[in-house]
Amino acid sequence: MSELDPAIAVIDPVAAAGPYGREGAALGFRVICVLTQEYRTPYITQTFDPADFSEVYQHSTTDETVAFLKSRSVVAVVPGAPPSLKIVDVLAESLGLIGNPTTSLEARRNKRVMKEHWTRHGVPCAAFHESEDLESIISWADGHGYPVVLKPNASVGGVHVFVCANRQEIVDAFNVIVSQADPYHQRFSTVLAEEYLDGDEYFMDLAHTGGGEAVPIAFAKYEKIQRDGNASIYRNMFSLPLDDPIALAALPYVRSVNDALGVRYGINDTEFKMTSRGPRVVEVNNRLPGASVPLMIQRCSGLNVFQENIRIFVDGRRMSGDHHFERHYNICCLINDEPGVVQGYAGLEGVRELPSYDGERMIAPHGVHWPVTRDLDGCWGLIRLVHEDREQLFRDSEAVHGMMRLLVA
Repeated sequence: MSELDPAIAVIDPVAAAGPYGREGAALGFRVICVLTQEYRTPYITQTFDPADFSEVYQHSTTDETVAFLKSRSVVAVVPGAPPSLKIVDVLAESLGLIGNPTTSLEARRNKRVMKEHWTRHGVPCAAFHESEDLESIISWADGHGYPVVLKPNASVGGVHVFVCANRQEIVDAFNVIVSQADPYHQRFSTVLAEEYLDGDEYFMDLAHTGGGEAVPIAFAKYEKIQRDGNASIYRNMFSLPLDDPIALAALPYVRSVNDALGVRYGINDTEFKMTSRGPRVVEVNNRLPGASVPLMIQRCSGLNVFQENIRIFVDGRRMSGDHHFERHYNICCLINDEPGVVQGYAGLEGVRELPSYDGERMIAPHGVHWPVTRDLDGCWGLIRLVHEDREQLFRDSEAVHGMMRLLVA
C-alpha cells in the first residue's frame, strides 16, 4: 500500500474482526489496527495477523489516539471486537467522522443501560436488576421468581452467563462473575440479574446507513445447551431465509430495539428470543457477528460484510443492493466434555467427507490444557457446513457432533 492511499482505522480487529485488514486492503485502503489491550486466548488471537495491517497502534488515551489517527488522515473508524465499543464512537466524533452518537454509547455496550433505554422507549424486554450486593440479587430473584439469569453487564460469547434455579445457585454464579475475568480481560464488580425468557433464540444482522429503515442481511437460529448452570453452550448456528415468517414478524421489533439505542451506522447483531409473549431482545452487539458468521454470509449470499461495513463507515452508503441466500449454513461449535492436555482431534477425516462440509477452524492447540466447554470461548473447534438443502445441513450437523472428539490426556 502507498502513503497516498486513504486510511481507515479498525479498533481491536481480533477474533471475528481479524479479516478487516485484508478486506480493507482489497478495497484500496491502508488499514491501521488500533488495539485497546493485549489479547492472549486462542479463540481471540488466531485470526489476527499484524502483517495484514499497514500499522499497529497501541491505544493509551483518547487524546493520544485521536492525534495519531489525525496524523494518518484516516477517513473512517470501524468497530472490531467487543472492547472497541468503549471508544470507537468517541474517536469517530473527535475526528468528525461517521459514527454512532456518543450520547447513547453506554447503552450500546452495557446490558443494564441497554434495558433502561428499551424500557424508556417502550420496547418490551426481560425484567432486570443489577447490584454489587449478593443479598440484593437474591432478594430480587425471590420476588421475581425462579429461574433467573445472572451475567456480567457486558458479557461476551456466553461467558459467565448462568441460569439459576435457587438461592445457592445464585451465590455460586455471583461469586464467579465478580471474581473471574472474561476472555477480554474485563472484570466486573456488579452482577446483572434478568428474567428467564422462554422460547427459541435467534439472531438478526442489520445494515444501518444513517437514514431510513435498517436492512436485514442475515437471520439465523441458535441451538444452545445448558450444563451445570452454564446457560450458553453453543452447539449450532443454523441460517434461515431472510423472508422466513419469524424474521418478517420480528423485523419491526428488532429495528425498534436498535433505534432505542441510537444505532445509526454499521452492520450489527441483535439476539432475541421468540417467546410466548412475542419477541424479546437478549442483547445488541453493535459490531459484526462472530464465530465465522461473516464468512458464512459471504459463502451463502455473496455479501462481503467486512467490505460492506467499511464502506458504510467511509461514506454512509452500502456497496451492494439486495441479496438473498442461495445456500444456507450451519456452524457447528464443538463441545468438550473431558478436560486435559490436547493430543489431537478425532473424526475430522469423516467430517471432511460430508456433503455440506465447507471448512474448519481448530481452536484448541496441541499440547495446551483445554477445559470442559462452558461457553463460546471454550469451544475447541468450528465446523462450517454449507448446502442448498437445509435438511442435509441438519443431518450433517448431527454427524459432526457424533464424530468429532477432542483427544486429551
